[in-house]
Amino acid sequence: MTETINPPMRPPSAAADPDIQEHPVGAPERWGRALLGWVQEPDLRPLFQASAVTSPMSVDDFISEARVRRQARAGLTVNAPGSVTVAELPAPLAARADSLRATEQFRTHYEPFSAQLAVIPLADLVTPQWWVDAEYVDSLAESAPVEEDLDGMFDFSFSMGRLARPMNIGLNGAAFASARGDIGGPSPLRVSRYSPEKVTFEFDVTPRPNWVWVVVSADMNRLFILNGVHHLLALMKAGRQHAYCLVRPANSLGDLTANGWNPQNPELFKPQELTGPRPPLLRDYLDQQQAADVGIHLRQCFLRLALQAEVGLIPRVA
Repeated sequence: MTETINPPMRPPSAAADPDIQEHPVGAPERWGRALLGWVQEPDLRPLFQASAVTSPMSVDDFISEARVRRQARAGLTVNAPGSVTVAELPAPLAARADSLRATEQFRTHYEPFSAQLAVIPLADLVTPQWWVDAEYVDSLAESAPVEEDLDGMFDFSFSMGRLARPMNIGLNGAAFASARGDIGGPSPLRVSRYSPEKVTFEFDVTPRPNWVWVVVSADMNRLFILNGVHHLLALMKAGRQHAYCLVRPANSLGDLTANGWNPQNPELFKPQELTGPRPPLLRDYLDQQQAADVGIHLRQCFLRLALQAEVGLIPRVA
């Protein structure tokens, strides 16, 4: 049985109250589920501003909601983590696993960290982020494959982003935009064609792989999600028990900075919350006592590219 996360009614406007934020009528926003009980009190006001929260509209209401959730969190049962269970992918997927390992994305971003393809249980996954997009999770859950559909599970867990057409900016600039963070980085510049009359340079911009990526951290003795929270939560909502992923070992959360883990990021929980006796778990987003309905202003990531040519003089060395 799955749960549908329905967005609450928007609160009435209260423009006369100076603590109420004004948002443009029809401003793009998304509704989600927030684990405010794990956000530390000093971080609440900065989080409200940095995340462009649209509901609750008042920062004081946001803080009050967090205090209610923190009190509810105190009643959670604390169970010592058991042994971390990681299994190999089903044998019929061996060829697909080899193809994924042969990609440039895997060799560049995952192989250096001893990443392995695996099957993991969903029950006790630790989540790194305070907010999830509930509408996106619901749409993913509708297409979640059954666990017997091996190819479907593989495609769901190792999806690739898609790039929108870039926009030209001026004579020598371009920009990409994405609401889902699908943009990867540009490749190094290379010479594609050369003649004494003309040199042609080129580079590639590729989408970011949206692969489920977890870590077994020794200081947690739990599986910690590095990427794929929405896909994993969608599988859980759809009643699945396991997921496919890439998994890597780590001695501590501090080892994850090379993977983009930044403990100063206001959208992520602090390390002491994640390594505590009862960290925020994936299933807590579905618990009405633990998760609050919070709307945030819709944002998108972008990549701006510009050619800057400089002609001048430098000393010759030979």
